[in-house]
Amino acid sequence: MAQRKSGVAALAPLTGALFVVLTVAGFLPGGEPPDADAPIGEVVEYWVDNDAAAMVGTILHALAAVALIFFAASLRRALRRSEDGAGILSVAAMGGGIVAAAGIGVDASIRFAAADLAGDVDGVVIQTLNALWSDFFFPMVIGLATLILATGLSALRTRVIPVWLAWIGFLICIVFFTPAGFVAFLVSGLWVIVVSILLWREEAAMSAGSVGAAV
Repeated sequence: MAQRKSGVAALAPLTGALFVVLTVAGFLPGGEPPDADAPIGEVVEYWVDNDAAAMVGTILHALAAVALIFFAASLRRALRRSEDGAGILSVAAMGGGIVAAAGIGVDASIRFAAADLAGDVDGVVIQTLNALWSDFFFPMVIGLATLILATGLSALRTRVIPVWLAWIGFLICIVFFTPAGFVAFLVSGLWVIVVSILLWREEAAMSAGSVGAAV
């Protein structure tokens, strides 16, 4: 039983990579959505034609949010091991992950509503939902920026991740709040994957060491 528990803990960091994969996959069904200021007819036509695909995308994003919460929990565990005192940075990192996951959930809900209601309600409603969905990003930005910033600050002292990766994270956090924020969002996915793999390797090594010591 102890070995099984350690195995689960060793795999938990990979939920970060799973989060990124599900997030990307969730945007693939349905193609390019209309702009926030697109005409009503174009918006309604898109959501009517792509309702099923959009709903599949929302389910994938909901699962991505779940994976992100587990990744944030495993990240907190890794940061807390080498953190002194109250563990503020590890808590901030996990809190950021939860905020981002909640934002993804709301984003998915808006998208689901637009797909589900298209053709059944006035086109103005669908246009409003489309515009809201197009510009709904701050909860995800705030959450991911907090997670990345807290992890980077911890790494400067504890080396829980390489320092160069921490500095890349700081740059991502800055760009998040600029007109190039979408680029930062894409790069943050790569950052999460790298951190996920690094933490997984660390957990696997610790689990192997624990099993060896027990033997």
